[in-house]
Amino acid sequence: MNCWKVKKLQVQNFRNLGKDVFDFSAGINCIFGQNGNGKTNLLEAVYLLTNKKSFRKNTSYSQMINIEGASPEMIIQSVFEKDDDQVAYSLRMTDELEERYLNNVFEKSKTPSTSVFINPFDSYSFHTSSTFRRHWFDSHISLIDKEYKQVLARFQKSIRFRNSILSMGGKNASSQLQAIDEQVAEYSSFLTARRENFLNELNQHITPTFKAVFSEDHKLELDLDSMFVHWDATKIFDFYRHQEMSDIKAQLTRVGVHRDDFIFSFDGLNAFEFCSLGQQKMAFLSLIFAYIELFRYKFTSYPIVLIDDVSGELDSQRWKNLISYLETKKFQVLITTANESFRKELERIPESKKFFIEHGKLT
Repeated sequence: MNCWKVKKLQVQNFRNLGKDVFDFSAGINCIFGQNGNGKTNLLEAVYLLTNKKSFRKNTSYSQMINIEGASPEMIIQSVFEKDDDQVAYSLRMTDELEERYLNNVFEKSKTPSTSVFINPFDSYSFHTSSTFRRHWFDSHISLIDKEYKQVLARFQKSIRFRNSILSMGGKNASSQLQAIDEQVAEYSSFLTARRENFLNELNQHITPTFKAVFSEDHKLELDLDSMFVHWDATKIFDFYRHQEMSDIKAQLTRVGVHRDDFIFSFDGLNAFEFCSLGQQKMAFLSLIFAYIELFRYKFTSYPIVLIDDVSGELDSQRWKNLISYLETKKFQVLITTANESFRKELERIPESKKFFIEHGKLT
């Protein structure tokens, strides 16, 4: 994977952003402005360009296009650079189509880079919702493991089909379930093994990353909460055969990798139950930066890091620690804030670029 850095960006009819050309540095880019002026929209444009989707849930084209625009299409144009090389990459979207071009040649699948988004609200959701945790891990594993992404899609399709059989019941339900359970068992065994491997790799980075970012010694660890750990496809298939009548009665698949959970421990204790909100946010940030290090290890290059105002629940010393950490890394950062105190700390970063956005425009 060639992870280039975004050099220039211009959008047309994307949310409230104007047609200004943003000329980013390869290091830290600080984006300032009051809430509601377009800072997060700028990060979303980069994310949409590099990851082919928005980081906002259930976002449609009609929500992204600027309703005041004169044209019924949305365009994002960019230049990416790596060493002394540059490539032009653009996205054109309408309500009916999406087209991407690399150096003015139609490109169906590849993007010059990928990006990781850090949302200030995700920490709470991560620690309180098993569904959010599962989605977070599935999406981030898929980003570095394309086979996992493909098998996960097939598993989800199979589970939907299995649940439809269970909801309808009928005389043929048992024979239909037996056929689909062979697929479900095979996919479940694969996904569980890949999740375990991912956590084992990530655990090597989380504790040292926490210390590097926040200068504190704590042991952080992730575990997979699943009954299918170390089970092969045959054993999982037998389990579903024994669960058949219970699932038919419940009219859904009650147990499976689609309901597994991930446990995040802080010094051996559950982070949600025993940590303060500040510690939870520190742990979550460390998890993401550990993931970024794992990404670099696998692909020998970093993703673009998009940080949307993480100043809440972190005191000034932890802000400074986070900024010092970012200064030592070689990944490209786009970081926003509406917090005046945090802004002053960011402005002290030497050689960083500063952007001020008001009503969607550079000021």
